[in-house]
Amino acid sequence: MKRFLTGILTLAALAACKPEEYTGPLDSPVGNWDGVKTDYYFNGKMVGEAEGCMYPAISFYQEGLCCIEGTKGTFPYVYDHASGSLQIDNSYWKVQTLTGAEMVMEYIETAFPEEEELQTADEGTSEPEVPEDSEEPEVKPDANGIILPVTYEGVTISSDKNGYFYESGTDKVYCNFYGSKDESGKPVIDFWYDRHVDHFVPLVVEVKK
Repeated sequence: MKRFLTGILTLAALAACKPEEYTGPLDSPVGNWDGVKTDYYFNGKMVGEAEGCMYPAISFYQEGLCCIEGTKGTFPYVYDHASGSLQIDNSYWKVQTLTGAEMVMEYIETAFPEEEELQTADEGTSEPEVPEDSEEPEVKPDANGIILPVTYEGVTISSDKNGYFYESGTDKVYCNFYGSKDESGKPVIDFWYDRHVDHFVPLVVEVKK
């Protein structure tokens, strides 16, 4: 009965996904963390920093699941203390620092389907060929209001089904932009980044007196 009751309480905590004060061990990310700062990099160069993190708050549970503030559901994670490697769902990270006072996570990459799988999924959905004597199609902004390709730091950025990318040798390096929108709704891009380092501190919950 005790084990059954413990299981119910655990499931209730995961369903709520409401971070509480950090109580985790120092050799594991288990606990609740508050994002305070992110450093952004592009092609090996630091291009910006911002207060707060892409993950405002994140909670890791002993059961191998984590919750991210602002994101529905739970995600599986695997952490290796010896190497510092951390996998959250299909994204890969490197834990640079893990103490009772701070956790620093470096985003490495996201695993996308192989090109062969994408091509198979696209069979029968290709657009009809345009006659050679027809006019060039009008170049329109994408869903974010960006007209591609764009050049940043001497690198040409394009996009595919997985997102924005640039080519480095024979590899695709996926990236994204940091910015906002002006009054007319057009994007104002501060910088592009392909890697970011997120800084977290233990989440402290204020207790109302």
